[in-house]
Amino acid sequence: MIVPGGGLTKDNRWKPSRKKFFIPVKVMSRLFRGRFLFYLKKMFNELQFNGSIAQMSESCHFEKLLGILYQKEWYVYCKRPFKTTNSVLEYLGRYTHRIAISNHRIISSAEGKVTFKYRDYKDNSREKVMTLSVDEFMRRFLLHVLPPQFTKIRHSGILASAVKGRELARCRKWLGMTSELIRERLDTTELIKKLTGVDIHICPVCGAALIRAAPDI
Repeated sequence: MIVPGGGLTKDNRWKPSRKKFFIPVKVMSRLFRGRFLFYLKKMFNELQFNGSIAQMSESCHFEKLLGILYQKEWYVYCKRPFKTTNSVLEYLGRYTHRIAISNHRIISSAEGKVTFKYRDYKDNSREKVMTLSVDEFMRRFLLHVLPPQFTKIRHSGILASAVKGRELARCRKWLGMTSELIRERLDTTELIKKLTGVDIHICPVCGAALIRAAPDI
C-alpha cells in the first residue's frame, strides 16, 4: 500500500509528516491484525451458513485458532518515505513489476530438471544453486502470479479512488502547484518522461527503441 507523506487538516491546509516519524507501526500492526481476523471470521461464518463447513468440531478448532492469532504480535513493515519522484518510480519498478526469477539466474533446463541460482538470506545472503523438477519449478513460479483482478498496489487516504480527484485538487491548491501537467492530459509514459527525463521506450544500456507489448485480448 502506498500512502502520501502527509495530509489535509480540517481547515483544508496541507500538513506534511515529521521527518523521523510518520505512522506508529505497532498500532498499524494491531489494526491490521484486527481487520484481517474480523474478515476471516466473517468468511468462516458464511461458509458455515452455506453448509461448506461442519458445524461443531470445525467451529471449536477455528475459535481456538483465532484465540492464538489474536495473542500474537503481527509484523507490519513500513518503509521510510521516498524523497523524490525518481525514488518512487525506482521502487515501484523494482518491487512491483518484476518477474519471479530473471533469465540470467537460470543455469540450465534439461531432462525435466531446472537448475538456477538463488540467494540464501538465512546463510549471510550467499549465492547457491538449486535443482528442481520442472513441475516443482513451475509450481513455485506460479505462486508469484497474482490472481485475476487482484490489486497489486492499494491507495488510501487522499489517494483513494473515490476521493482522489477532489482531494488532490485541494492539495495542489495549498501546495501552490500549477495545473500544467493536468491540462496536457499526458499518458503514463509521457508523464514519466516529463517528470524524470527518462524515456521508458528507450533501452538504458544500448539506446535502442524497445518494442511495446501488444495489448491483452
